[in-house]
This record gives sequence, structure tokens and C-alpha cells, in this order.
Amino acid sequence: MNEQRRLNNSVHNAIVRENREIFKDLINVNCFPDKQQLAFCSNNESSISSNCGNYVELLHTLAAKDERLGRHLETSTVFSGFSNIIQKDVIAAIGDVVLYDRKEISAAPFVAAEVDESTDVTNKTQISVIMRLKARWFVKEAFVGFDDVSKDRRAAATFF
Repeated sequence: MNEQRRLNNSVHNAIVRENREIFKDLINVNCFPDKQQLAFCSNNESSISSNCGNYVELLHTLAAKDERLGRHLETSTVFSGFSNIIQKDVIAAIGDVVLYDRKEISAAPFVAAEVDESTDVTNKTQISVIMRLKARWFVKEAFVGFDDVSKDRRAAATFF
């Protein structure tokens, strides 16, 4: 019985390690368009589209070179990296990590916020926010997140 439990734990731990690596890939792919100031999506992200947007195209490119990621994207039914919901959840998590250290922002002698707006084909309007601050001897830039402003575009209605 103990041997079976040890084997189950070993298999479970291997799956968790693999999922963590896949999630790291998804985080990196989510950060790339932001760092390069590129749009995430295109007008048509269907599987037959020749241009599925920067996020999906980069994910396909990495999956072609990374067997583990490619296998996951082909077989996953629950946590596929192509899901808009997953993309937004990962972006929100990245934003939470960036915002957790408000002391750093308060201590910075210079802080700037870059806010950009875009409207997709369904007339949903989103703003993206990037914070830049002077941290010691370098400038630090961090993506804060997206916020849906379709219903109310006033500053008070955003996540500030």
C-alpha cells in the first residue's frame, strides 16, 4: 500500500512540475506582446485563419519547437492556452503580481502610467495600463492589466 501511495505521489508531482512549466510558457507568451507593444488578438482567431494574432501565433511557434508545450496544446481540454478566458486570467494574475508591491511605486522618485485604449470587432472597449518607474539605477516597466471600459469610459470607472 505504501509503495502504491509513493508511486501515486510521484506521478502527481511529475504532472504538477509539467503544468508549472507550461504555465511559465503561457506567462511568457502573455508578456511578450506587452513588452513589444503589440496587439494580443486579431479580428479572426479561428483555427482556419492565417493570422490568429500575436499571442496565438507566438504560442504556435513555441509549440512547434517545444514538444511538451505542443503536446499540451493539442491534448488539453480544460486548460488550453488558446482560450480567451485563460489569456485574461493570466493577464489578471500578472497584473496582481505587479501591483502587490505598492511600496516600490511609492518610493520611486519618478512614476509614469501609460494607458492605451482599443475597441475590438464586437465593440468591446478595453484599456491597457503600463507602469514605468525609476528603481535605483534603472527604469522598471510593468504591465498592470486590462480593464473593460465599454459601459463607462470615465477615469473613475477604471481600476485606478
